[in-house]
Amino acid sequence: MIGAGIVGICSAIQLQRRGYDVTLLDRRAPASETSFGNAGVISRGSIFPTAAPGISKKIPQILANRSREARLHYRYLGQLAPWARRLMQNASAEKFELNLHALNEIVGACLHEHKALLQECGGLTLLRENGWIKLYRNAESFENSAAEQTSLAQCGIDFEALGHEQIDTMEPALNSIFTGGLWIKNTASVSSPGQVCELYTRLFTNAGGKLVRDELKELQWRDDQWQISCNSNQLNTESVVVALGAWSKSVLEQLGYRIPMVVERGYHMHYQSSSILNRPVYDVDGGYVMSPMQQGLRVTTGVEWGSEDTKPTPVQLQQIQPYVKQAIDINDKLDLEPWLGRRPCTPDSLPVISAAHRHQNLWVAFGHGHMGFSMGPITGRLIADLVVGTEPLIAAGRFRLSRF
Repeated sequence: MIGAGIVGICSAIQLQRRGYDVTLLDRRAPASETSFGNAGVISRGSIFPTAAPGISKKIPQILANRSREARLHYRYLGQLAPWARRLMQNASAEKFELNLHALNEIVGACLHEHKALLQECGGLTLLRENGWIKLYRNAESFENSAAEQTSLAQCGIDFEALGHEQIDTMEPALNSIFTGGLWIKNTASVSSPGQVCELYTRLFTNAGGKLVRDELKELQWRDDQWQISCNSNQLNTESVVVALGAWSKSVLEQLGYRIPMVVERGYHMHYQSSSILNRPVYDVDGGYVMSPMQQGLRVTTGVEWGSEDTKPTPVQLQQIQPYVKQAIDINDKLDLEPWLGRRPCTPDSLPVISAAHRHQNLWVAFGHGHMGFSMGPITGRLIADLVVGTEPLIAAGRFRLSRF
């Protein structure tokens, strides 16, 4: 198993339970990159593909870097172009609906799979099952959510439209600046994604799983086995699963695969606050998410398109801070430096969970976008089903690598 984020950890657990001797390889400690720093939301309502009808209207604002929710490194445009072309191809009404329903199916299984693992590892105390709220600062923004509400209802997602007074009652810590909201009820969140991943890793190691911390240099099929060359180790194995998130693309390109995937970088900062949120909230007009965490009030940014290893440029954190202060009383920053994560995003917003069609005994599990933490456990179930050749828990055809 190459990649020790939450997807790799959960895949390793499930393969181990199907009788495989699993080694988990990563350059860093398990779940210390993107899986560590998300908003901790296991979101039932996050079923909407980025490629939606009308998305072309947003392009001028994005290219001019006039949006708090999206920022572009212009030197990344060349790498962004193949993804953007495929994105526009997926923006028709027909493809949007197909991708939405595929997301709805896999997202619908996320919370059940998380709860099963949390129960096993004693982590249920980290789980909140009181939903999360999308907040709107003005009436027009809230009215624009009408189509979203229709889709949520059609997909069987339990939600409630909130008025100003209901928001004040549910989240009294918030200042009274929001005119409306959507409470997505069958959504959960955790108070520490990092601790959840530590508990899942312990499930794996306590059952005999091995961790190898080293940097992958080359993956190649030779002499009827996979040879994994690292800085300090040479590993040989019959089968490999690549679950390296944003770094999966470069590894698979060495094997001849061309994947139109981009990196959407995101930042977070913890703040000290005497005000306590009951659940995560998404300030749609402000362009950020706030989550109550063990470390403090975590504020996460939107999208920054740039190479995965480019140095941090946390401009969006500076842009959203005044809006955060309008919404809630915050005090000192609790982190010396902003945290940076890299989210691997496909043009149809669907993850890649499948066999690698040009090679034997090679499987892939990556491309979960902003839903990697939510989808980690269900992805582990699906990839293990595919490896052993049993019928997957849900149909996995829409997630095949060969669609690219």
